[in-house]
Parts: sequence; structure tokens; C-alpha cells
Amino acid sequence: MVRLERGIRPEEVRQQSRHVLFVEGKDRNSVDPQVLNELFGEDHIKIEPLGPSYSVKSVAQALYSYHPSYYFLIDRDHHRDDFIEQCWANFPDPDKHNLLIWKKREIENYFLEPGYLFQSKYREVSQEEIERKILQFVEDRLFMDAANYVVTSIREELKKNWIEKFSNLDEFSSKDAALEKLKGASEFKTHRTDVCKIISPDELENRFNHIVDQMLGDADKPVFGEGKWIDMIQGKKVLTQVIHSGCFKVQATDGSNLSGKDKLNAVVKDLLKKETEVQPHDFTVLKELISSRVNG
Repeated sequence: MVRLERGIRPEEVRQQSRHVLFVEGKDRNSVDPQVLNELFGEDHIKIEPLGPSYSVKSVAQALYSYHPSYYFLIDRDHHRDDFIEQCWANFPDPDKHNLLIWKKREIENYFLEPGYLFQSKYREVSQEEIERKILQFVEDRLFMDAANYVVTSIREELKKNWIEKFSNLDEFSSKDAALEKLKGASEFKTHRTDVCKIISPDELENRFNHIVDQMLGDADKPVFGEGKWIDMIQGKKVLTQVIHSGCFKVQATDGSNLSGKDKLNAVVKDLLKKETEVQPHDFTVLKELISSRVNG
């Protein structure tokens, strides 16, 4: 028997639609769900961690047509600028997926602004000291992160579908014929040549120098306002170092000092309680995009 209910309030409909934002993270205590739960507050959306980025992206591609109220947000990783901008401009795209990708490398990169961190009620030092710490930790790892960008880019290029499977049954009438066809495929020779070019010393050097130039701009070391290091550095590592370097102090209700992930989460959640005007622009845009869907 079908029962028709009347007089349902709009907020009940929104809650029943089960809007869910899936993000990276191994559990609800990870930074991504902690930040986004604080950002969205009472907007009737559930934030769920879904493991690493490839898991989130795969689920997004599989479920978009079945669950239009499921949304997915991942780190930038290897994704190109044009693809990222397209995701934000077309969200939600009913013909593809409800996927958004941070414009910076990781969500933690958005917190690497000294002026933003300085507004935390837990800070113990000057804004200049926070700035000095950020630059110190970025400089320590910049060249390793640049090398890892090269590794990631090559790894992604080699994943491309560079050979098609065979389809002409007549060419595989015997074991010998099949082996001859397999060994004679020109794609193997071409791919071997392409791989040799990609991993040649000259190509590796060119790629590495290009990434370093992007990160540093015209400076010879990390400087605020120069290059794109603040977007490209591994923000998760740097922010954790800054928070635990004596710049911040967070006390529990029993008077003991928090440490580890609890301390990090307390600092970022406090910052997200500040007025909208001081929040990172992408946070504001994300909230507007998702909230318009939830409340629409």
C-alpha cells in the first residue's frame, strides 16, 4: 500500500534526500572531514571519508547517474588546470560526475597563509614567526617534492592506453600465428622508444627544472608572493610541522596540552569559525556550490 504524506516541511525533504559529500581520509578524524564538517555546519549534508583520491574518483565515476545528491572532493595530485577548472565551472555535471578537485595540492595548503594562521586563538607567536616557520619547512622539502612531481607525471603518462587489444580472429588461427602477431605489434617498439625518451637523463632534468621554476618563480628559495610553491608543496606535511613547532598551544578541558592530530584539528576548526571574509576563496565557493544543491 502506498501512503501519500502531506504537509512535509522543506527542511525534511532536504534531510531525506541524503546529500553526501565524499572526501579523502581514512576516518572521520582525518583533516578533510574535520575541516568540511566545520565549514558546512548545519547545511544538512553528511561528510564521509572514502580513503585515497583514486577511490573517491572511481566511486564518483560509478555512482553519479544513480545518486545525483552524492558529491565527491579530492586532492589536486596530478590533475591538469583545465580539467580542474572545468569541474568547478560545470558542477554539478549530470553527464559526467559530481566531482570537484582542490585547486591547491591538498586541503592543508589553504592553511599555509601566515595571516590566516595568525588569527587562530591558539597561536603563541607573531605572524612573522609563523611565516618564518612555513618558509623553513617548505625550503627543507621543496626539491624532494619537485622530484616527486616528476615521478608522478611520468607514472601517469605511462598508464595511458598506448596499445589496443587484438580483434581480428583470423590472424590467430594457431599458437605460432598468435605469437608472431603479438611479437610483431608495432606499438611495443613505439612505446619502448617513448619510455626511453621520458626517462632519459635530459628529459628528467628538463622536467625537474620546470617544476622547480614553477614553484620558486624568480626567487632562488621559497618567498611569499613568488612562484606557486604554496599551491604545490605537500601541504599536509608542512602544516603539521608548523602546528607542532611551538607556534600553537591547545589545551584540553582537563588542562593538559593536546598533541598530534587532535591539536591540528583544533587549530583548523577554530580558523573555520572565523568570519567568511577571511576564509580561503575556494572554501567559500565550495560551500556556495554544495549549499545551493542542498537547499535548492
